[in-house]
Amino acid sequence: MLCTGCGTNLPDGSQFCLNCGQRMIPTASALPPLPVPAPVMPEPMRARRQRRIVPWLLGLVLLWVVLWVGNREIPAAQSLQEFAHWAHTQTVVDSAFSVNPHSFSSYEFAVPEGALSISISGEFSAAPVGPHKGAIAKGAAKDPDTDIEAYVLTDAAFAVWRSGYSTETQYESGPVATATINTPIPDGARVYDLVFSNRNSTRAKTVHATVLLRYKSWLPDVVLRLKDRFWNWIGM
Repeated sequence: MLCTGCGTNLPDGSQFCLNCGQRMIPTASALPPLPVPAPVMPEPMRARRQRRIVPWLLGLVLLWVVLWVGNREIPAAQSLQEFAHWAHTQTVVDSAFSVNPHSFSSYEFAVPEGALSISISGEFSAAPVGPHKGAIAKGAAKDPDTDIEAYVLTDAAFAVWRSGYSTETQYESGPVATATINTPIPDGARVYDLVFSNRNSTRAKTVHATVLLRYKSWLPDVVLRLKDRFWNWIGM
């Protein structure tokens, strides 16, 4: 450092001139550069972000597995669907019952919100109660009055059909003594009725029926539970 008053050479950092007493003002070049600290992320926030990355990756992998399983009809995938409660089976009717002459029996069932790949499947058979008088009088070997008709109707269509009018049906067996049901139903929540009609007969019928409602949920129950646990775990 040089004194600005007398030009004396002074040690670095001097505040006054040792010769003339002039106060020394350090120049910008004489000041050492201040270090710029690197931004340090708080440890709790950094750890929290790292904890969130892993669950998101696991969630993406789980979503891929769910989509793969849900779109496969192979036995292994169907078993997983049942285990994860993706595929649901609901009993509509599984019993024997009587249908009076010129009457019908109905069973109401509801498809829940978000249901996909909906179908009705099962089988039924009908038998008359008591022998047919006309067949006995004529000596016929076969009873001609053994048929019954089965329908699957929406709740609104069932109200129309019950009033005696023709309407749109999801399934219609026609007059049969026995039949197998395996029919799809449009996706979406709705109330339906399974109807066994004996309207065209003067004799009561005994019907044995086992009919199931099958559908898949948009997300299986196990995924919904995992989702709730995941959000609780990350604090959201």
